[in-house]
Amino acid sequence: MHCDIGDYKGNMVISLSGDVDMHSSPALRDKLLGVIKNKPPRLIVNFRGVSYIDSSGIATFVEGLKHVKAYKGRLQFSELPQSIMDIFSFSKLDKVFEICGNLDDAVSR
Repeated sequence: MHCDIGDYKGNMVISLSGDVDMHSSPALRDKLLGVIKNKPPRLIVNFRGVSYIDSSGIATFVEGLKHVKAYKGRLQFSELPQSIMDIFSFSKLDKVFEICGNLDDAVSR
């Protein structure tokens, strides 16, 4: 997994690529919680390059969402590949996370 942290139109964006699994989730957790520690009002995670996510990856985002909601921030996901979207839909997590089509869609909400 590769993880870049950047800015898009004044919003913090974490761009991911590769597999988000039990091997990469600890590093992702460290980066995600490190960003959340600064309490950005909106944090967007871009999944464009993600090829696979397992339960440890999903658990990382559930933990992140819990922290973001504690300070009334927003955690948004963008550009989920269909295979990843199917996992979120099947598990009903598409009702828990704010999923946007792309970065512009996320910023405009």
